[in-house]
Amino acid sequence: MRKSVIVLFVVLLSCTQFNTGTEQKQPTTGYRTGSQGLLITFLPNLPPPRVFDRDPFNVVLQVENLGTGRVGNGLDRLYISGFDHNLITGIGTDGIPLPLLEGRTQYINRGGLDTLSYRGTIRSLTEKRIDKYQPLILATACYHYETIANAQVCVDPDPYAPTSTARVCTPTAVGTGSQGAPVAVTNVQVDAAPGWTRFTINVQNVGGGSVFRNGNHYLAKCSPYNPGLAFDELDFVQVADVMISDTSIKSSCKPIDSSGHLRLQNGAGQIFCELNAPQGQTPYLTPLNIVLKYGYRQTIAKPVEIYPLS
Repeated sequence: MRKSVIVLFVVLLSCTQFNTGTEQKQPTTGYRTGSQGLLITFLPNLPPPRVFDRDPFNVVLQVENLGTGRVGNGLDRLYISGFDHNLITGIGTDGIPLPLLEGRTQYINRGGLDTLSYRGTIRSLTEKRIDKYQPLILATACYHYETIANAQVCVDPDPYAPTSTARVCTPTAVGTGSQGAPVAVTNVQVDAAPGWTRFTINVQNVGGGSVFRNGNHYLAKCSPYNPGLAFDELDFVQVADVMISDTSIKSSCKPIDSSGHLRLQNGAGQIFCELNAPQGQTPYLTPLNIVLKYGYRQTIAKPVEIYPLS
């Protein structure tokens, strides 16, 4: 009997699967989707829709990175404005630095999440003979962001050459969808000529906010307490790189200015780039990689009614 029990235990042990802790999480493909970067929301009743003067004025905002870029480089900030600082005191004009919020990756399906708090004090409305004060509380996020777009394109160095073999591909437009960022490469048109392949890259602001030149100087001007961004600073996206496989073709791209920025008109723009493809090769498929960098501004609002306590 004892021998039978031992044999049964060995059989059961051999059939049991143990979790050794060495299993690796499988990467997720197609994670670069979506048209938002940072999501800002007021937490419920912070501030409440109706308050009395002389009460603490608390504002708490939740910030979540919905995209694939990184937020919070030390200069990215969140500002509260839209009210008279003589009536609501204690909330500064310098904003609060955004915390480091990593973006989504092939291994992490959700970006960083955090909250930011502001505490002010409401001055007496009775003393100022004010029956009701109705400010519109604005929360403005100013941050750097990055778009990375990937597509597989067809390069045909000799499109008019006769061939007796089947072509693996034909140059045509390629849809790129969204890239998990508020500025997107919507599609790429590919045109072949002898010795050259030309790419028309379509870029669009799809996030609902304002895009501006990449750089710390412009980020500081994004504050609602500064004079603001100028006409030649808004609606610009920096073309950081355009690569075919491991070859950069950024130097061929037009129209970009001396600092590598593309101007958007009505939220959209086009980049024209070329690849020198020596004749004699047959058509082939290759990856196209586009990297855009820019500043982004988003604003949300919440109305508040403030009444005298007595």
